[in-house]
Amino acid sequence: MAIDRAHLGFALPPFTVEVTAARIALFLKAIDAVDGPQDVAPPTFMKAVEGEQNSSRRILETLGVDLRRVLHAEQQFDYLGPIRAGDSLVVQRTVTDLYDKKNGAMDFIVIESTVSHAERGLLGRSRQVVLVRNPVPKS
Repeated sequence: MAIDRAHLGFALPPFTVEVTAARIALFLKAIDAVDGPQDVAPPTFMKAVEGEQNSSRRILETLGVDLRRVLHAEQQFDYLGPIRAGDSLVVQRTVTDLYDKKNGAMDFIVIESTVSHAERGLLGRSRQVVLVRNPVPKS
């Protein structure tokens, strides 16, 4: 089932994520980097921040996507500043492109996110491409 192109430009309301030293420590443990500093998050922590509040699931459900057919196809980050313990971050996520390939057998959803801090401004951007495998029509 093709994704309705009317969803192009859909944005979740901005949401806030509080960063704690404990969250950073837990993330460092998960990536087996427990010897790192615990007050500054590694760059990949931004993926955890953008996914807060089930934001990816909420976007896909709004677009009517069957989650059983989803594959994470691509991820790209622009790191513009450090994320630190004690930061209160604002995340904005928007569907910026929708396209298909192979005569509609695959739909692609491009989701762009920004992570900002009130005083330090934009700390990072990400671009995520989600692949949705559509069922093959029965002949």
